[in-house]
Amino acid sequence: MAFSYRDVRASFSGEKAAQERHDLMFRWFARPLSFPVAWSALKLGLVPNHVTYASLVANCTALVLLGTGSRSAMSLGVVLALAALILDAADGNMARTSRRFSPLGEWLEGVGAYLLYAGFHLAGGTGAWLSVVRGDAVVSWPADPHVSGVLAVMGGVAAAAITLSVLIAIKFAATFPTVERGQVIARSGGGFYGMLFTIGRNLSFPSGLVLPLTLLGIVVNRYEMVLGAYAVMNVTALCIVLGRCYILGARAARAGRG
Repeated sequence: MAFSYRDVRASFSGEKAAQERHDLMFRWFARPLSFPVAWSALKLGLVPNHVTYASLVANCTALVLLGTGSRSAMSLGVVLALAALILDAADGNMARTSRRFSPLGEWLEGVGAYLLYAGFHLAGGTGAWLSVVRGDAVVSWPADPHVSGVLAVMGGVAAAAITLSVLIAIKFAATFPTVERGQVIARSGGGFYGMLFTIGRNLSFPSGLVLPLTLLGIVVNRYEMVLGAYAVMNVTALCIVLGRCYILGARAARAGRG
């Protein structure tokens, strides 16, 4: 069955648009570019899972390139991650347009996101460290190769913190199904916590501003500032999510006993 470009655009429902209203990169970058990509893929006879596979491969390749320590390769890695973000939006457009939904595709889409959670800053920090050792530094500090390993540590802290935040939220949702998911995953804002979550999501999530900020840091040789900022920011987010889950969990436990 042939689908028009209008069909692809129409598949992006009001409900889906509302979900992404506060996601800056999706709303203003990935989603607009995903429509022609989805339409072209459907014209070629591809199915949503094909685009999901391409997105996953792009994310894996991006992590490898980020860890090489070569300025050009690291920059290309971020560009590939940005392309994967567009593909991630496109496969959803294709699924809604063609009505071909796949649990496997949804799972693989999550795998790609979790790979970036766990690996993006770690790969970037390793690449920054190696760039100093190789003499093609993407940082202004430290200049001494003997202490530049601190860059990998910063990346590891940033990666571990954001990954733990996600795992804590997932475990909380599974343990306390009676607690409304939106009280922890406050995508649409709402209250002080919702504001903090929305800001953190836009800054730290793989679909957020972390990608263009990383590319900018590499290009202008100040990537250490990006790594340091995300190490602090993600640890702060981890503490906030952990505290939020504990408070909500304690309330739910007391309500259950009552």
